Amino acid sequence: MNKRLSGLLTMSLCIFAGSAIASNVQAAESKTSLVTLSQDNASNIDRVLGELTRQHNNASSLVKSARQPTSLALSSSLLASNSTQATNDEDVLERLTAVASNSVSKFKQNGLASWYGRQFHGRKTASGDTFDMNGLTAAHRSLPLNCYVRVTNKTNGKSVVVKVNDRGPFHGNRVMDLSYGAAKRLDITSKGVGNVTIERVAGPQS
Repeated sequence: MNKRLSGLLTMSLCIFAGSAIASNVQAAESKTSLVTLSQDNASNIDRVLGELTRQHNNASSLVKSARQPTSLALSSSLLASNSTQATNDEDVLERLTAVASNSVSKFKQNGLASWYGRQFHGRKTASGDTFDMNGLTAAHRSLPLNCYVRVTNKTNGKSVVVKVNDRGPFHGNRVMDLSYGAAKRLDITSKGVGNVTIERVAGPQS
């Protein structure tokens, strides 16, 4: 092999070796860049996840419960809160009902009682009964229909138990309208009104 050919081979080998080295260097640099990029992305993801965690931990309990998965909805604190509220409402209603019933059962009122008779005889009362002027019934503004009360004439001490089956009176300062039959028992028909005491009592079915 002559010197010229030997020199060309040597130069080619140097060029090939240089190219290979350059390629390896470039590949190494690319790999390093990819590693750096991956690390940066991972770092960014970590920061985002960290921030979301911080916001969640600092959020109110209401927001946290709202973020729960749908599968956990039935055990959500929101539903538990609503259930507790409903139970509290029921307890309050029960107590109010008990107080109201107790108050009604101990009802007592003083005032003037008037009476009504012939012109209303045979008409329907507020409870649906047919008014009997000779029966022992009465009209009151607020007592439960079909309850019973004892009406006492404070002037003479006479008493009668009547069924509240109508509403009224709606004028004047009277507290009750008695049927003619009840007013007659109390001896107030001649005067038209009487000063009475009204007390709630148990009915005949109690």
